[in-house]
Parts: sequence; C-alpha cells; structure tokens
Amino acid sequence: MSGTTLPGTSWSARARTCRLRDGGFPGLPLPSGDGAPAAARAAVRALLTELRMPPDAAHDAKVIVSELATNAVLHSGRARGLPPAGGLELWAHLRWRTRPEIVVTVFDPGPWPGPGVFAAPRSAPPGALGGRGLQVVDALTAAAGGRWGGHPTRSRLGARPAPGKAVFFSLPLPDGAAPGPLAGLRPAERIGALLVARGLEPVLTGGPEATELSVPDGPSCRVVTGRLTCTFPGSAPVGHPAADAVEVAEQIVRWHEEKAAAVVPAPRPGA
Repeated sequence: MSGTTLPGTSWSARARTCRLRDGGFPGLPLPSGDGAPAAARAAVRALLTELRMPPDAAHDAKVIVSELATNAVLHSGRARGLPPAGGLELWAHLRWRTRPEIVVTVFDPGPWPGPGVFAAPRSAPPGALGGRGLQVVDALTAAAGGRWGGHPTRSRLGARPAPGKAVFFSLPLPDGAAPGPLAGLRPAERIGALLVARGLEPVLTGGPEATELSVPDGPSCRVVTGRLTCTFPGSAPVGHPAADAVEVAEQIVRWHEEKAAAVVPAPRPGA
C-alpha cells in the first residue's frame, strides 16, 4: 500500500451496531435536559447486560453515568450562557492493554475547562444542595477498581465533528473476559477510519504484514503481525493488542484536541 490519505468510510456507522466484545464502538445521542440521565442509564444497562457484568457493578455504572450526564447537561449549557445543552453523546468501548475494562464516555459540546476540574473533588459544604455528583463518581469508580477523568475531544455523531469535552469512567470486566474476533478492517485501517470520521487526515503506508499510520506532525502507529505500537510526540512507544484499535484512535483524537486547546497533553489513558 502506497502512502495515501484515507477516504471517508462508513465503518464508524457499522461499528455502532457491533457487539462491544467484537470491537464495536456504540455512539448514542442523549436528549437535552432532564431526559439525559435516564437515557444514559438505559444505554449502560443494555451494554453491561451484553458483558454479563455483576449486578453490583452494573448498578454502580448506572449511578456513575447518571451523574456524568446530569453534570454535562448543567455545565455545558451554563458555560455558554444557554439553556440545558443539546448535542450530548454517550460512547462505550473496551480496552485491553493493561487489563480488560469497559470505558463509558459522556460527550458534551461545552468548552474545555482545564484539567483541574476533573481532579479529585473536594467535599461539598455541609447542607449544600449540589456539588456532590463528581464525589459520587470518584467514590464509586475507586471502590470498583476503575478510573475516571476528562479531556478535550470531538463529537462522533451529527453532520460534522464538533469540539467539546469528554468525561469518562472505566470499570474492570468480569474475570475471564477476552476480546472476540475483530471483524472487518485491519487494525491500522480501523484506526484510520475512526480518525477520518472525526475530521482528521491520517496517512497509511506499508502493506498487509507491516502497516504504519500517522497524523501529520502528530502520533504514529505501526502494526506488525497484529500488534499495535503507538508513539506520541515526546513519549516512548507503547504497545497495544490489536483489539485496542478504538482506544488508540480515541487517544489520537484526544492528543489532537489537547494540542488545539494549547494545553500540555496528559498521559494517555491506559499508558
């Protein structure tokens, strides 16, 4: 394969109908206003049923995503002086590099407020009516052995990608979880298709045995016999299993948006 910029692809649309374990990347619009938390809970319930998550973990995940959706409705509109915001999205994918886990993300089109907003939250004052949502998220993810945080990114749904922010949480998968057979595109092509869908212009070089994907002046990924090795500017190469194509694509989009926001890129999730 000679060097070429990937054309538009329908892969991301097909991925929304794929099983998570088989590499699917569901992306669902959330309603604006008070309906967002309930819709997020229903979506997460369906996702975790597929993964056979224990009831306690599934309950905690629904509470966490409800808090994140509520926070997104309140703050994405407030930051722009608007009513409760539309344009909210819920995403989910699996990642495998350091351990099997599900990553659930709530996207909103509000501006990136800086990393300090997503540090370990302080206790709300006694008698306060609000401000406890992120404390709940922090406590439940920690108790389950998961992680959470936020970063700038781009939307996935709609006519064109829009800048905004993602707040995510991850929870470990049940013991014995393993990735299913990845259907469709090879890992480098899959990453490239996901990046094209987000408005980036990756370039693929090489052939079936060894393929390299790069973003101009940005990260690069090399795939040899199904193993991904990714290098971000200023960082050492990091290896990933082929099943982590979605995770790698999301890290690249995050890097791009952090650079655009003129912030120091944070450590890659899972790195």
